[in-house]
Amino acid sequence: MVFAFLLAGVLCIVAAYYGIQSAGVAAVKAVPVSVDQQIGKHSYEGMNPGGPEIDDEVVVASIREMVDRLSPHAAISELTFEVHVIESSEVNAFCLPGGVIVVYTGLMQAAEQPEQVAGVLAHEMAHATLRHGLQRISQSLGIAAAANLLIGDVEGILVLGSELFQLASINSYSRGQESQADAEGVRMMHAAALDPLSMAQFFEIMKAQDGGLPEQLKWISTHPDHDARIISIRDQMRTLPPQDYQPLEIDWDDVLTRIEKNPAD
Repeated sequence: MVFAFLLAGVLCIVAAYYGIQSAGVAAVKAVPVSVDQQIGKHSYEGMNPGGPEIDDEVVVASIREMVDRLSPHAAISELTFEVHVIESSEVNAFCLPGGVIVVYTGLMQAAEQPEQVAGVLAHEMAHATLRHGLQRISQSLGIAAAANLLIGDVEGILVLGSELFQLASINSYSRGQESQADAEGVRMMHAAALDPLSMAQFFEIMKAQDGGLPEQLKWISTHPDHDARIISIRDQMRTLPPQDYQPLEIDWDDVLTRIEKNPAD
């Protein structure tokens, strides 16, 4: 009887957990994208990004060019992506709900080609267009948050959601969401005539560096296994129609030189 009682309790917890997840996903679909944008804006204004913002126009323009190439192929056309480049050795990048993109110079320096950074950006932009942030908020805050979203009450969600993104790790999406973002990122890269293999190449670089820079590889540390992601990207590419990939017109050596010689004040 004790075992049966415990088993029933576990089953109830599991059912509640997946019920919250399902409710969160369903609620997000009914919420206007402007809510994501407000959460992202308030979150970025209230957080410490971990370093000064870069104002070198060439460096910032290189990221904007990648975003401008990808954004016409985003799943949500009304999102306007806002770019911030932060001076930091962290190999990290993220996109807050609504399209606020933050890229660390450490990630740019780890890349051998600009298309590899574009692959990371495509993945992060996909989190915003798939609305994983709002899903995460509704799931983290529980059934009440999902219910509030479903009935259109978003005022409390704006405050609590902004605080959640300020205090919690940015890259704490579920493995399923990370895989979805990879797949959507590959689709966006292909549609933008950027070789999605560049995304896999960046994972190869991170795989080689994992042992040497464990504290700095924050972007990669919370994501699925390198090899699994590389295999998945290559498998997805085999299903894509022919495309004439066009490299980005960015002088990457100049960008990296400016990062080295002209750090932010």
